[in-house]
Amino acid sequence: MLEADRISYAYAGAPAVREASFRAGERGELIAVIGPNGSGKSTLLKMLARVVSPSSGEVRFEGKPLQEWHAREYARRVGYLPQDPDPVFPMRAIDVVVSGRAPFLARFQWERDSDYDEAERALAMCDGSHLADRYLDEMSGGERKRVFLARVLAASPSLILLDEPLAALDIAHIQQFALLLRDVATSTGATVIFAAHDVNWAAAYSDRMLVMDHGALALDAPPSLVMRADAMQRFFGLDAAVIEAGGRTWIVPRTES
Repeated sequence: MLEADRISYAYAGAPAVREASFRAGERGELIAVIGPNGSGKSTLLKMLARVVSPSSGEVRFEGKPLQEWHAREYARRVGYLPQDPDPVFPMRAIDVVVSGRAPFLARFQWERDSDYDEAERALAMCDGSHLADRYLDEMSGGERKRVFLARVLAASPSLILLDEPLAALDIAHIQQFALLLRDVATSTGATVIFAAHDVNWAAAYSDRMLVMDHGALALDAPPSLVMRADAMQRFFGLDAAVIEAGGRTWIVPRTES
């Protein structure tokens, strides 16, 4: 479905991503992109979402280079949620979610009943039906994230790109949202690629992890090969212990002096 072939991008001459290559497209696959601050995670997602174009290399979706896709057609198939999707303003959740149906509307066409049906379905998938008539500025950060994810899901995309969806959440909501991403991938069959700083929760439910290091894609592997003490030392400079609990592997920083 998606293929990145040696893609690179630089900001004012400073390399952000360097010749990254990978493929994604397994139905229901959940892929976490991790790495230290400034390692290129967000820039990689922006190239996949067509927010920026690679300075070299090529991204292909369904066998066709991204630049050959019409913007509306690409938006019908690929959903993207940036780190800070929108300012908080007094708008009802259901109206935010139904705006995700815009790629399916003609110019100047109002949303139809069927579009609101899709919006309600997407909110329910995110366990957010009770939020439909509430306003964004009356919600917690975790509730707003559910609304914005539902806006992406309202278009029923086959590829979902999420930049730091677990950021700024307390630990209970991180767990809930990480599990929600797993459920979305499984129930919709979409490929979900998300960037995350929390290595433990990124690994907990993902099928595969892409590790960015100084702009390079340094490792593309299942969580079992990433959640290792040597990998944490190599990529994060972290002296860590590895423990097994609840059927998963967790990284715990060493605290002894």
